[in-house]
Amino acid sequence: MRSLMFFALLLFAQFLCVAQQETLVWSDEFEGTGAPDPANWSYDLGAGGWGNNEVQTYTNSTQNSRQENGMLIIDAKKQGYTWTSARLITNNKHEFKYGRVVFRAKLPVGSGTWPALWMLGENFATKGWPACGEIDILEHVGKDPGWVRSALHTPSSHGATVNTQGKFISSCQTEFHTYEIKWSYNKIEFRIDSVPFYTYAPAVRNLSTWPFDLPFFLIMNIAMGGNMGSDPQYETGGLKNGIDPSLYLATMMIDYVRVYQYPASTEDPKDGSNNQDKDHSFLFPNPTDGKLRIDLPFGTSATGTVYNLYGIGVFQFTAVKPNTLIDLSALAKGMYCIALNSEGKISTNKLIIR
Repeated sequence: MRSLMFFALLLFAQFLCVAQQETLVWSDEFEGTGAPDPANWSYDLGAGGWGNNEVQTYTNSTQNSRQENGMLIIDAKKQGYTWTSARLITNNKHEFKYGRVVFRAKLPVGSGTWPALWMLGENFATKGWPACGEIDILEHVGKDPGWVRSALHTPSSHGATVNTQGKFISSCQTEFHTYEIKWSYNKIEFRIDSVPFYTYAPAVRNLSTWPFDLPFFLIMNIAMGGNMGSDPQYETGGLKNGIDPSLYLATMMIDYVRVYQYPASTEDPKDGSNNQDKDHSFLFPNPTDGKLRIDLPFGTSATGTVYNLYGIGVFQFTAVKPNTLIDLSALAKGMYCIALNSEGKISTNKLIIR
């Protein structure tokens, strides 16, 4: 009887802990035909260099962006002496704070191309760049085929930012790969095909180093030429217009875009708007040797209880500031559940003490 009761308690504890696993909260699988779904995407339009001396003109034509065979197709096209392309955004439609954002894509071929899958802060229109923050999940320039890059732009480091890392993916232009971020309150981890390769976690988080505590919107585009994309061997007139003259078409294919979040982050805000996460805390390291840190949003506090596998509370604590250290070294090694109550919102997580 005792073994059955223990087994039931173990399942219950695991159920409580698993409740915090991520959930798919939004996606576009591009299963339609014709123009991208207007409920999800709108367009940035026009020319003017876009702050980077780019040469393309963005349009809303299906010649430059369309759904086809379960994919989103973005085509940059040479038309006479000019280039047209597309830049799709979810601004004022779908915006997200924290979670895991995944693009599955195949990149265009050609020197002078500059495709990107990225995000800007929703306050871009009022705060401007770089105060709004920028998360470049993927950038690739055709003059360096295979080198994919990720970067972050903040008031403390922007333009030629130091917060960047690259990885060589030889098949990025011939095969699909996933490009993603895992974004939490204290760090942003970049991954390719689910493998982490760069993490941004500043020692000091403030508005200068970390403008990433507000919702961001998604962007997909192919730029042509420009400060980063221009190939010097093809430049004319001192302009950043270096594009292979034999290139007439560059295509990026996106299989899907998916956003995952934790249940504590997917509650509907009281104002009725959608997809704006609730502030919540993070536990690290987990597993822990007994020294656990509770990372809270600025200006919030939390009370917590650690439960053993019998559902009995064995430790209580209060955290009143970011990066609060909790000493659990008196507890035996093993698996626990930890319940946090922050401003009336309760979350549970599995905790392992080793």
